[in-house]
Amino acid sequence: MERVTIVGPSGSGKSTLAKQLGEAFELPVFHMDQLFFDPGWVEKSKEKLMGEVNGILDENECWVIEGNYGKTLPSRLSKSTHVFFLDYPRRIYAYRVLKRLIRTYGKVREDMAPGCPERIDLPFLKYVWNFKTQRRERLFKLVQSGLPSDYELIVFKHPKECEQYLKDIEKARHR
Repeated sequence: MERVTIVGPSGSGKSTLAKQLGEAFELPVFHMDQLFFDPGWVEKSKEKLMGEVNGILDENECWVIEGNYGKTLPSRLSKSTHVFFLDYPRRIYAYRVLKRLIRTYGKVREDMAPGCPERIDLPFLKYVWNFKTQRRERLFKLVQSGLPSDYELIVFKHPKECEQYLKDIEKARHR
């Protein structure tokens, strides 16, 4: 595993999976939320964001990058060897987002940009709720259309599938 892109809805576990794969394969991990925001939840320009993403792709032979951010996906996908799509039921990721909001409210998570503490944001909650019906299909088509011929697309429909995959990786590494 060399160049990994992880996509899926908020609360699906993209950051956690990125960290686990990074540790397992000794790969640097990059979080799109850290790249997208400046302190105070200020969104970076598309040009600045693309520059940062392209810098990561050019300066690193191997990496794990988690996050959707459609404008950056084609360049990431074109260099990916593995793509993980976390395609979980809404009840799972919506619950996880609410749980995370309660647990980390007012704190800056390690996968977020500095100066961006967790907050309750109605447009974000609406985005999470509507992901399955309004964004999932477009994201999946974008992933499928942007992949090189020698990639591996791995779709998990439930967190237990992801957990088993990680266990299998761990077993294989210790043989």
